[in-house]
Amino acid sequence: MTETVASDCPLSGSDRLVQHERTACRVIDGKAVVIAIDQNQVHVLNGVGTRVWELCDGRPLASIVTQIVTEFEVEHERAERDVRAFARRLLTVGAARVDEERR
Repeated sequence: MTETVASDCPLSGSDRLVQHERTACRVIDGKAVVIAIDQNQVHVLNGVGTRVWELCDGRPLASIVTQIVTEFEVEHERAERDVRAFARRLLTVGAARVDEERR
């Protein structure tokens, strides 16, 4: 299995994001605390970031964007831009990966 972790890699709407196996997470008061074990880093996510993190279960990026639009009543263009940027950040810190097997 190969992993995509570069922040400069283009993400398409069909890319399927999954939480990296080498992370630990706990949600406290609606905010996820994510530990990227290999990088020895702790990340605290806001409510929207927490929801994106929860949706990184193998579904396509476009589906995550649609769900964020629905749940947070945000314009599609803004949600797409923000979710893509956040997804790239998750990839960069090693908290998520693109599931190459289901691409």
